[in-house]
Amino acid sequence: MFKKLFGKNFTAADFWIWFEKNSQDYYQLKEEKLNSLFYKLDKQLSKINEDIAFEFSADLIDGKREFIISADGILSAFTDVIDLVEKAPKLDGFKIIAFRPKSDVDDISTIEYEDISLGPDDVFFTYRKNGDTFDIVLYLKGYDSDFEEWENAAFILLDTIIGEYDVATKIGSIDMLPYKESPNLKPILELPSLIDREVSGISF
Repeated sequence: MFKKLFGKNFTAADFWIWFEKNSQDYYQLKEEKLNSLFYKLDKQLSKINEDIAFEFSADLIDGKREFIISADGILSAFTDVIDLVEKAPKLDGFKIIAFRPKSDVDDISTIEYEDISLGPDDVFFTYRKNGDTFDIVLYLKGYDSDFEEWENAAFILLDTIIGEYDVATKIGSIDMLPYKESPNLKPILELPSLIDREVSGISF
């Protein structure tokens, strides 16, 4: 209550004013400063929404560093991510991207998460269309439901294959089971074209 009466709400414009002042540090991303830089950035983004996450490209691409602003798959944070990216100023050294994009098929590699290695050849799926979304079951080689790291690795791989936005808005329920050979299972790399073909976009 007092914050609303006397405090100043931290806006997307405020964030970008702060980021622009510190942009050279994030463009250079010196290894010895990473922890401090990421802590400061996370603190600023949390003023907008505590669920917002971020990533930077390790290398410069055409002279620019990709700055990905993510909702971490949490739908309630989507509107804040969209607002932040739409209000981003033009920064010569950066490409600002909303949500983790899907990768080209040739660029999709094995996810290493904790002690788990999970690649596209290890994941198959079945699906049921449910209105404007798919309910899917993932069949994972080596899957052990006692370890939640498997689910985390699978979600990271899904983001890589179809993109964070489509995972959150075009996929309904996601169940996971150990892989067993069956003619009904489809390779996970067929999921993007299936979504593009059969599921309409969802607007906010």
